[in-house]
Amino acid sequence: MYTALYRKLRPKAFKDVWGQEHIVKTLQNSIINQRISHAYLFCGIRGTGKTSCAKIFAKAVNCESPIEGEACCTCQSCLDIARGASMDVIEIDAASNNGVDNIRDLREEIKYPPQGKYKVYIVDEVHMLSTGAFNALLKTLEEPPAHIIFILATTDPQKIPATIHSRVMRFDFYRVPQNLMIEALRQYTAEEGIKIADDALEYIVQISDGSMRDVLSLLDRLAGLYFEEEITLAGTLEVTGSVDREIFGRMLSALANADAATALDIIDEASTKGRNFSQFAEEFVAYLRQVMIDITTASAQLEGLTTPEIIKMIGHFASSLRNIKQASSGGRLILEIACLEWISMGQPALSSRHVEPLTKPLPLPKPVSEPTKAVDVPAVDAPPATKEPQPAPQPVAVEPKPQEAPPAPPIDADSDWRHFAKYGTGKNGDTPPNPDFERLQSMINHNIKKL
Repeated sequence: MYTALYRKLRPKAFKDVWGQEHIVKTLQNSIINQRISHAYLFCGIRGTGKTSCAKIFAKAVNCESPIEGEACCTCQSCLDIARGASMDVIEIDAASNNGVDNIRDLREEIKYPPQGKYKVYIVDEVHMLSTGAFNALLKTLEEPPAHIIFILATTDPQKIPATIHSRVMRFDFYRVPQNLMIEALRQYTAEEGIKIADDALEYIVQISDGSMRDVLSLLDRLAGLYFEEEITLAGTLEVTGSVDREIFGRMLSALANADAATALDIIDEASTKGRNFSQFAEEFVAYLRQVMIDITTASAQLEGLTTPEIIKMIGHFASSLRNIKQASSGGRLILEIACLEWISMGQPALSSRHVEPLTKPLPLPKPVSEPTKAVDVPAVDAPPATKEPQPAPQPVAVEPKPQEAPPAPPIDADSDWRHFAKYGTGKNGDTPPNPDFERLQSMINHNIKKL
């Protein structure tokens, strides 16, 4: 039976692990110096070697004669673990064994001693455990038997409780660098007799996003389609449903020149070839990112574009990308609307015929005082002109007069009341009444209201 490449080429020793030197060195030193922890947490995206390193470490700690932290692969313990016949290495899928009862069974099993040095439990996708299962695991992780080692692997460490984090030694697996992936694939293709062009090899490495398992699975598909033939970039694009970068260059040129017809023709061409529009939009955004980097590093314009302009375009299509991925009909309409929206927004700076950097300062607004020139217009602006001086009498009418007037006579409440009731004015005939008489009048009005 044929064995898939990602299984056949799975690392069997620490030296076969690519791109995780910081973890490999630490694990080897812990074996050499006999500083083996009781629990480890391996975090990272898919295909970076978490489960592989866990199996290699389990084999190394049980090896009868390890060599510089590496398993000898010749003793009986190493052979049993390699063929999956050892009772000392137990793999558990937490996605399907995530209940409290499963953890209780595990707690009962760890009481029995191992056949070799350690009994290693590899719990894959540990973030899938329920809250009750995590609580049941806490005590075991805090005070495990001396012969037990837990290796927890997860792609989503944020879902693991802090109480678990504090009881394990955490290792973060990074994405495998592209140069190391290319080197590894050239080695693998030479061993397997697979012919692949350099540009095709670089492309599948680029779209794998740092996952060795993804790139090996894609290489397996290409090798099956082009058996005993050279894998070319055109064939790779056909298998993956991608488009050539030249198409993205045409799309960018059409958007820069506000050529809606050409942009829609490119989308129609992709639809005719059965391309995935979600992948099309995602790769177009990645292409725009590369254009942004080229413009920034080269300190020059490309297609009449500047860095702020291309950033605007990336933001526009990145926001549309989320809707395209959620579209049930393939996202063609949403992609077409995104292109037409960009063109209809009227981006004069993006046109290669009218290059105008966005960094140019905007014109200053006209001074506020300029509209007062319109007073010269007859019959229309005349009323506002008469209203503007109205606030001026306020400091003139109220403030100066009380200072020039003589001091008001004292007020006799009874006589002033009778005089006011009879004559309707003050004793002095004040017209208008003095401030004291005004105060008396307000007091009288208040008394009348009380009656």
